[in-house]
Amino acid sequence: MDRKKIISRFEHTLSQIETFNLKEPVVLKKGELFIDYGEKNKKLGILLDGLLYASYLSDSGTEWVSRFFFPPNNFIVSNHRGFVLGKDSTEAIRAYEDSRLIFIEKDEFKTLLDENHKFERTVRILAEESYIQAMDRIHSFQSLNAEQRIRKFFVEYPELAQKLQRQHIASYLGIHRNILTRILYKL
Repeated sequence: MDRKKIISRFEHTLSQIETFNLKEPVVLKKGELFIDYGEKNKKLGILLDGLLYASYLSDSGTEWVSRFFFPPNNFIVSNHRGFVLGKDSTEAIRAYEDSRLIFIEKDEFKTLLDENHKFERTVRILAEESYIQAMDRIHSFQSLNAEQRIRKFFVEYPELAQKLQRQHIASYLGIHRNILTRILYKL
């Protein structure tokens, strides 16, 4: 997606959020949880700055990174399945670095959507873009080999790649850290 469009959408959302009477931003320190496994999900976050990641546990007990949250690309922080369905979270979301967020409770979010059609439209557009990103990721897993996925990640997210430990990049890409290291030495 066009970088200018991403930044514009982020700034537009923040300007809308400023008009609402929401709580002041909070800081999650590195390692602190936004939501834990099995926790009832009653909030979402608007990430103003910083970096968070979502992980899930496989049946074998291995923890896999499923998403990264970072402005302006992916700034809505939520285990959305649990948030929408009122289910316990199947993911943990934690701060990768000190991060500043605005928390919005579920009831508050519903009220904002009902009372502000511009906000509702913005949320719909962001949801559509998120869906497209998820489909692109699925297609990458289905059609690209490990080296191609690594190349794609480093091209699309160079700043993020500089911040992350290799083990987290490898987990996100669905490969072992040793494979990532071996391929990076070849590139």
